[in-house]
Amino acid sequence: MFTRRQWIVILSLIVLGASFRIAVVRAWPNDDQGDSAIYSQLARNMLEHHVYSSETEAPYTPTYARVPGYPIFLAGIYAVFGHTNNAAVRIVQALIDTGSCVIVALLAFYWQPNKKRKRATAIAALALAAINPFTTIYVATILTEVPTIFLCLAAVLAATLALEAADQKRSLLLSMLSGLFAAAATMFRPDSGLLVVLLGLVMFTVALVRTKKISLHSVALAGTVALAFAVTLAPWTIRNWRVFRAWQPLAPSNATMPGGFYPSGYERWLKTWVGDTDYNEGFWWSLNDKKINVDDLPDEAFDSPAEHDRIKTLFDQYNKTAPNDQDDTNDASRPELSPAPVTPSPTNNANNNRPSSTKQSNGNVNTNSNSEDADDEQSDQDEDQKDAQAQKDDQDSDKEKEESSPNAPGEMTPEIDAAFGQIAAERIARNRLRYYVLLPARRAHAMWFNTHSDLYPFDGNLFPLDDLDHTTHQHIWLPLFAGIVALYTILGVVGWVIMLNTPNGYARAWAIFLGLMIVSRLVLLSTLVSPEPRYVILFFPFLSITGSIAIVSALAMRGRWRAAVESE
Repeated sequence: MFTRRQWIVILSLIVLGASFRIAVVRAWPNDDQGDSAIYSQLARNMLEHHVYSSETEAPYTPTYARVPGYPIFLAGIYAVFGHTNNAAVRIVQALIDTGSCVIVALLAFYWQPNKKRKRATAIAALALAAINPFTTIYVATILTEVPTIFLCLAAVLAATLALEAADQKRSLLLSMLSGLFAAAATMFRPDSGLLVVLLGLVMFTVALVRTKKISLHSVALAGTVALAFAVTLAPWTIRNWRVFRAWQPLAPSNATMPGGFYPSGYERWLKTWVGDTDYNEGFWWSLNDKKINVDDLPDEAFDSPAEHDRIKTLFDQYNKTAPNDQDDTNDASRPELSPAPVTPSPTNNANNNRPSSTKQSNGNVNTNSNSEDADDEQSDQDEDQKDAQAQKDDQDSDKEKEESSPNAPGEMTPEIDAAFGQIAAERIARNRLRYYVLLPARRAHAMWFNTHSDLYPFDGNLFPLDDLDHTTHQHIWLPLFAGIVALYTILGVVGWVIMLNTPNGYARAWAIFLGLMIVSRLVLLSTLVSPEPRYVILFFPFLSITGSIAIVSALAMRGRWRAAVESE
């Protein structure tokens, strides 16, 4: 269906996409993400110790805190190219992401409602996907985004082909393949499970519209997707039941093993005021690793001066310091805290524990022949006691210095966490609209309308403009990236509206699918305390599809307008 010239353009775009990704791999390899080390350790332990564990030393206790898709993917590459060979992982991910660009082009071809524009739409979608900098950067790091995007796109493509197939047997096989791809994506990122529900819904709806009734085939299409999904998740679910006696088909939302302490109260308190990622590093990701200064909190973290004081008291306990040991930097409007009782620091009582020579000489007078040996033995015991006490004193001193150091980590205890949970409950009761609507909306906005410059050397926020770093050329790159985000968004929305308003019911069904996928995913992810922009990276390949429809439609309208003008 494509001309020779079009094939040359297509192959050139594929080569461009692959070259761009390999160049990014060479320029900005990144293994510094916190999750990267966990995934790599899981893969190594599977290869070297035959256990699914994230621990770095024996006894390598098994875990189910992470789903196994990406660690298995890494283990397969490590087994071929060498353990911890992340350079090989990045090259493989570059090729996989190039494959994702091809799938984007195929989906644009099938979803274009106008048959005469299918080839142009496919080429435009391939171009948008190939040059997309937001998805490309993730080929250079050890995170789940690249294979997850590929598997999600593959699942949607299989479902698309299943609805295109004229033969029912072929249609069912493709729907089963769609379920397998969706389940595999869920084994990389659990939130991909939403895809299965939406794919089953759209396949059932399209088949229902075509037959005008609920047929066995329409039910079988949706059922096959669900069955394939369940079968794929079964081995992991059975393993977790056998090892932990726990029903865990995916992974716990808080990535914590049973019996482990998770600061749910503190997390809920954060969600009563956190609307973006600006405070995640200082107040969430570094929890128990660093001390926290209450004066770094924004005004929206408190509803009153009294609440500020309660929170300050809790952070004093977390920091293991008394309030009067810290600098008083409170605003005049906030009442100062009463000094808490200071726990006396350990003192050196070594001299009190050591027996005096006077007591020994007065209490151990002995004139027999063995008195000299007894004195030597007693002297050795005294020396041992002195060494042991000196060692204990050193440890106490080191501990005291560590706890008083400004860089010493804090400690979130269950008691402190429960107190934060109480404050959170009070804040939610005072303003439910803020907690359930306004803040999730802010987090959704922060995830989408971000510069998406994560992992690039010029990573940062566009505003305020005065804070842009000129040494990394943020003043150039961040406005450019923000403009690209706006461009993909506008084109994507326009193309989506065109699909939604077409008389082609098939295209409308996929437009509804896209709308539900984006909205449901945003709603789910906006409930998280850390609204990372990478969570919405999956949207950009789909924006490339609908954006290509918008571009081709605009070009067609321009052509018709020009023809009309020339005819006059």
